[in-house]
Amino acid sequence: MSRAALLLVLLAACGEDSPLADAGPAAPEPPPQATTSAGATTPKVPALAAAPAPANGWSAATIGDLQPVLPGRKASTPVPLPSSPAIDTTIERLERVVEKYGGDPTNPWAIGHALIGMGPDFQLSNGQAAVDWLFSEYAVELTAEGVTTVQFPRKKGEIRVEPHKQLMLKALTEAGVSPDRPVTVQGKAHTVADLYRGAVLATWLEPARNHSSFSSPNDMPWAVQALSTWAPEGDFGWTAIDGTAMQLDDLATFTTSVLVAESQGLFEAMEAGAALQKRKQGVFAYTCGGAHLLQGTAYAVARGRSTDLATKALQGQIPLHYWRLPQELKVYDEATSRAPQHARVLLVQRLKFLGHWLETAHKLAILGFHTPTPEQQKQMAGAAQQLALTVEALEQQGMFGAMDRLRAEEPQLYLDLIGDSAHALHALRIARGEHTVAW
Repeated sequence: MSRAALLLVLLAACGEDSPLADAGPAAPEPPPQATTSAGATTPKVPALAAAPAPANGWSAATIGDLQPVLPGRKASTPVPLPSSPAIDTTIERLERVVEKYGGDPTNPWAIGHALIGMGPDFQLSNGQAAVDWLFSEYAVELTAEGVTTVQFPRKKGEIRVEPHKQLMLKALTEAGVSPDRPVTVQGKAHTVADLYRGAVLATWLEPARNHSSFSSPNDMPWAVQALSTWAPEGDFGWTAIDGTAMQLDDLATFTTSVLVAESQGLFEAMEAGAALQKRKQGVFAYTCGGAHLLQGTAYAVARGRSTDLATKALQGQIPLHYWRLPQELKVYDEATSRAPQHARVLLVQRLKFLGHWLETAHKLAILGFHTPTPEQQKQMAGAAQQLALTVEALEQQGMFGAMDRLRAEEPQLYLDLIGDSAHALHALRIARGEHTVAW
């Protein structure tokens, strides 16, 4: 915990989830021996049987033998949402938005979100498979000690690819893409597993020295979830390409400590019976109000990473999560009443909150952190209804029909609508038991 507290002082939280928002300072560049190269040699495909981990953990010299291990458990929500005409209509509307605008071949960030909402076989507007296109057009090779893996850069030219580190790997693993899937990167044959191997090598954190491959704690949740998804059981350690010795459990413990520390103000307000305030404090300084921090950390802990204390800390987030639902909806409603001229933007923020809230609530239940009480089940159903009403209001405001204009005149609103529609679609499909969680 002391190491976590130190880094909280040294690193500032940043940014939103969409690529036009401030993503914080760029991550440290790899050292000279780790370079991206279009002409690097493709490593030999490892045997299907997973090789045992080296005694001192994986390194650039051995990473080609690391075989991703798929999660052994898969489940749907224990409290499925009944079908209704309103929810059916909402899903249809969200599907249209995500399919059309998340299928834009020139927007890799949107494609990653669309995979979560639409599934691993999603196709783009150009007829290409989304997964194949992402790798062939936006991934690059990473070569270290003669072994070549794969990574997605923060940017490719002026195009933002990964505003948050390992956002693409998280999207691919959560969507159910196989690590054995063949892909092409810079004209060379690879598999999706090479992206996982590259992510391992390119992840390091040494809080005592403020030395990290992440731009801030807000940059970490996607990588923590992604690395946990395909990690072999037991201790999982590696030496990063900068020489830092790493343990996945330590990384998950760190994000748990960040989550607890940044939630403290909300806990105090809840216990005091005070009204919620949103002023970019605590978790509100994190992407989507801390939803990704909570989801990524919870997933890693559910996968057996971190400690028993971390599990208890995650269970402590449950009452806070349900307390936030009426509190934050009240904030949006009051803001709309005070400033009706901003109703459109506030509706999009309402979509963001409700989609992420519903997604998180069902994931926490699936992962076994709690069994929803009858009252919590009512809140989950109520959140879905509020989400349907919000999407209806966006439709009535003409927001979905004005996407092309928004792209030219209000690009941040345009991107928010794509990403938040994808999360809302995923949330409703999880809530109805149509999407599962593997862990």
